[in-house]
Amino acid sequence: MNIAFSKHSLTQYRVFMGYRYLAYQLELKQLLLQLKSFGLLFLVVLGSSVLGLILLLFLGLGKIIDSSSAPQYGAQMALFYLLLQSVMLSAMKSAIKNSHQRLFQRTIARSVWLYLVDIKLLTLSNGWLIASVLIALDLTLSQWVKVPHFIVFMLLQFSLGVLCLYKPSALVYGFLFSTILVLVPIHMQPLTYHMSFALLFALSLFVPVVNVNGRIAVSSLFGFWFCYLLNHRWTLVWRVSLLLCVFMASAALINERADLVAILVILAMAFIVLFSSSLQFDCGRVYEQYRLFFKTCERERAFYISQFLPSILLFLVATISYSVIFGHSHSVLFVIGNMWCVLQVYLAQKKPAHYALVWIAFTAGLLALLN
Repeated sequence: MNIAFSKHSLTQYRVFMGYRYLAYQLELKQLLLQLKSFGLLFLVVLGSSVLGLILLLFLGLGKIIDSSSAPQYGAQMALFYLLLQSVMLSAMKSAIKNSHQRLFQRTIARSVWLYLVDIKLLTLSNGWLIASVLIALDLTLSQWVKVPHFIVFMLLQFSLGVLCLYKPSALVYGFLFSTILVLVPIHMQPLTYHMSFALLFALSLFVPVVNVNGRIAVSSLFGFWFCYLLNHRWTLVWRVSLLLCVFMASAALINERADLVAILVILAMAFIVLFSSSLQFDCGRVYEQYRLFFKTCERERAFYISQFLPSILLFLVATISYSVIFGHSHSVLFVIGNMWCVLQVYLAQKKPAHYALVWIAFTAGLLALLN
């Protein structure tokens, strides 16, 4: 009787797993469809450099493993990888949990099944952890003894993935505390850094969530856009994370090839323009959604102009930060960058089909002027 019951339960679990996997695939397809405005861009810019990106991923993991000579830099790289992983998993969170059908799932499956399938799909989605495991399998026992911090790093990768699904607020506080730690000029061993990360993220679980929305009155257009970005943090988080990628890549490449500074600065400017101006796609949709409301309030004109401000402000903050950090401030390039960003914002609003093509042509043109 028990054997028959166990077989029946196993069959039910497999059916439920099949349902979740199918839902996972469908939601990922929907997520990819949301990138249709960037179709040509991803095909030309990212698609052609997939192998290079994978190589950089493994090279970065190599820096994390071999960080005994520069533990602080290795810790910064590790934290950066964990941040990018969290951003990627945040984008896939709805697909992993099948959030839209979560209540329905509770009526057809046991709670433990939900969490078990969540973890399975989370592991399947975590390309960063898979890459770490592949490297770990290639290490010998003598190498493992020398890099115990990499074990902690992989545990952090898995644990932060779980936090991303069930306690995202702890991620925010954990990254905030950990960033402060890696910026403080103190000497610690790699293992100490990674254990400190684990402790800080664990403590972040007990930090209460602050409800800012209830304390903000939307009495102006600034308040409106602030509340929108606050409630749709993903629109900013993934862009800021990619901008951090640009900053770190610039730092590494400038350190290795100082003779290519001019080219690297232009490429950095190009990606800053790209990630900043693309925010207009989201702001444009918000404008269309609330346009009639602001028209009834006789604020339509002001609302129309305000939709461009988030993209421009993000560009200015990123550009000024890049100039301050790397000391490459060029007034002509700054003016060109501003004009370029305004052009891309205009295209995102009026002619989205030309957005990617113009960005590629403008980037190629600036690089050609250097020759």
